[in-house]
Amino acid sequence: MEKKEEALKLLNLGIDEYKKDNFKLSSEYFKKAEKLFPNNIGILENLALSLYNQNEFSEAITFLKKAISQEGNSQKAFDLLQKIYKELNESIKLNQIILDRKAKKNLTLKDEIDSKIYFPNFFNSKEEIKLNRENLNKNLDDILNNKNIKLDLSKDYILPPIFQLSYNEYDNLDINKKIVSVYRHIYPKLNEDIQLIENNTDKIRIGFISEYFTDHTISELYKGIIENLDRSRFEIIIFHSYRTRKGNYFKKILEMEVNGNIKNIFLTKNFDEKVQTILNNKLDIIFYPDIHMSFDLYFLSYLRLAKYQITSWGHPETTGNKTIDYFLSSKLCEINTAQAHYSEKLILTDSLPMYFYKPIVDESIKLENKDLSNRNIYCCPQSLIKIHPDFDEVIKKILMKDKKAKIFLLKDPKNILSNSIFNRIKKKIGKNIDRFIFLDRISHQKYTNLCGQASVLLDPLHFGAGNSFHQSMYYGTPTVTLTSNYLKAKVVKGAYDQMKLENAPVSNSIDEYVDLSIEIANLDKKKALEKKKYFKDQASKYLFENKNFINELEKIFLKLVNKKLN
Repeated sequence: MEKKEEALKLLNLGIDEYKKDNFKLSSEYFKKAEKLFPNNIGILENLALSLYNQNEFSEAITFLKKAISQEGNSQKAFDLLQKIYKELNESIKLNQIILDRKAKKNLTLKDEIDSKIYFPNFFNSKEEIKLNRENLNKNLDDILNNKNIKLDLSKDYILPPIFQLSYNEYDNLDINKKIVSVYRHIYPKLNEDIQLIENNTDKIRIGFISEYFTDHTISELYKGIIENLDRSRFEIIIFHSYRTRKGNYFKKILEMEVNGNIKNIFLTKNFDEKVQTILNNKLDIIFYPDIHMSFDLYFLSYLRLAKYQITSWGHPETTGNKTIDYFLSSKLCEINTAQAHYSEKLILTDSLPMYFYKPIVDESIKLENKDLSNRNIYCCPQSLIKIHPDFDEVIKKILMKDKKAKIFLLKDPKNILSNSIFNRIKKKIGKNIDRFIFLDRISHQKYTNLCGQASVLLDPLHFGAGNSFHQSMYYGTPTVTLTSNYLKAKVVKGAYDQMKLENAPVSNSIDEYVDLSIEIANLDKKKALEKKKYFKDQASKYLFENKNFINELEKIFLKLVNKKLN
């Protein structure tokens, strides 16, 4: 009895520390409790969860398997183990967990469907990507053919794989349409007809809906639009998620309401309450900057909550959803036949569809010329989900051809993708791996300086830079990019066209991409500085704070509400 009481005391101490996010201390308490009571499911589950939050995945898996092996309910252990295998992209082990849950009669319909539409965010080869897409397509068909699958959206939330599907070379229109059909099939609520409430005011009421109007790429891309639309013509309402982090821009956007510039509304967790809150604001236009990025807000886009519903390139691919009417893009980033890639009707602006403020760097850490004229420093400071197996060939060839080259990438928060990519590339380049380096994550200002210190920036092949390119133009470091048929890989080229550059570093093949990168990285100091200054000057003239776009967008909105676009 004494052991049990001591274990319970340690368990409660661990839970108290866990609630304070003191995961290291909480796991120490849980480990002591586990030694006293080694087969207690609650202790094992809490210990595993605490280890998971320290990114100690292997150790967490060990204790989860131990919990599952015990008699009794191990629902939480199964759920966390499933989550870990998803994050680690362990598809085979994930499938085995599903089989084990079936055998133990511990598998819900929600979990089974979730496993069927899971799509990894890392692959060792193009063949793996192709195989996973084929499996996903088959599983989607199986779900659609099962007429008995119905779930409650408020209880059984399943995140769609559309976000992960974007980071490859495929046109995703058809599969995205199928995913939308699957969700409409399993969640009947998403097919409801909505009676809209008419806006009888003189101003056009636009609702911007995002979880990321805070310190995030999305706010960098869209805050210029929100702040510069003519308030005599437009009433701006910002709908925030209950998950929105309280960053610096979040504080600014709250201050804008105090000044009467906008209205902020905080949506609750409950789906029906979200819907009613939006309807009560009688919107003419809903603008979704980033459909697919927020699991909290994604399903709102399935319902018609305003007469006109628009998305844009916060997530630069079609939704496949009939309730989204328009996709705002640019003539600079789309090919002539681009409409074939979209379920929405394309609205193409003459310039890039944003008002991007010129980046600011603290004078105390601003780089000097000696830092800007480095040679042989290649940097790809992008989210690692963009590093496709095709990009390995770029890295391999640069390191082979430029014996002084060093290639830098940034680690992901949990160091999962960075480890996976490093191991994948190591197998291909062998002895040159010491010149392929992952850096720790850095602050926003240090990120801009990292771009400045690079000799050349490398644009990923199938899903390229956007916000980061604009940040890099503070110092003017050239980014080498590869031509594409898709918006998701054409933002850099579109920006170069808007900047009116002569001989922009845009390539037509991997070999040309490599040669251009090496040429720029090996410029002598004087030419390197001249090139960076030229890029920076052109960006200052044509890329930043583009008032022409705001004028163009206002005309689009006015025409849209008063007369539907032809």
